[in-house]
Amino acid sequence: MPGRMSALSLPVESRSGAEFRSYARRTPVFTLNAGKVLVSLTLPERLRPEHVEFARSLAEQAAAYAAEVERLYRHGYSAGRAA
Repeated sequence: MPGRMSALSLPVESRSGAEFRSYARRTPVFTLNAGKVLVSLTLPERLRPEHVEFARSLAEQAAAYAAEVERLYRHGYSAGRAA
């Protein structure tokens, strides 16, 4: 179906993590682990400009997310009360 999209929300918990692995003879793997869910980002055999664009966007958005989490932490944010 064209235009169809799936969405997945992963709540962050104490055992959540992100991992990047680089290999000499194959494409890299980026993995997100949240609870009992594991998401791995892999690449096709042939890379195109849009793959590079996606990787850059992923890095930019992850950096922005980290900055916002740090800001909330510094201001004593607690989930259950308004920020």
